[in-house]
Amino acid sequence: MNTKKAILCGALFWVLIFFEVSILMFGFKLSMGTTAYYVLHYILLVILVVISSMIYFDKAKKSNSRIKEGLLLGIVFLVVGAILDSAITIPLFLNMDYSFFFSFEMLLSNILVLVVSMAVGLIKK
Repeated sequence: MNTKKAILCGALFWVLIFFEVSILMFGFKLSMGTTAYYVLHYILLVILVVISSMIYFDKAKKSNSRIKEGLLLGIVFLVVGAILDSAITIPLFLNMDYSFFFSFEMLLSNILVLVVSMAVGLIKK
C-alpha cells in the first residue's frame, strides 16, 4: 500500500464530502435528518468514494490482494476523515459534540465507505 497516496486520497475524500454536505445543507437547504438529505448524501457518498478510490488505484502496483488493499484504503479514508472531523468539523459546526461519530448515520456511512473501496479494489485491475 502506498500510504502517502492513501492519506492524500483520504484528505481529498474528506474535502469532497465536506463540500457535498455543505451544498446539501446550505445550497439545497436540506437539513440533516431528513429523508431527502440522506438519500442524496448516500448516493453522492458512493460516487465520491469511487472517485477517490479510483484516483488511489490509478497506476497502483498490481497486487493479488486488491480487495485487502481496498479495505485498507477504506480504513485510511475513515481514519483521515475522523482526524479532520475532530479538528475542523466538530469544533466549528457541531459545538464539540463528539457523539456525532457514533450516530447510526455515521456508522452506516463508514460501512459504505469500506464496502465501496473494497469493491473498487476488486474491480480495478
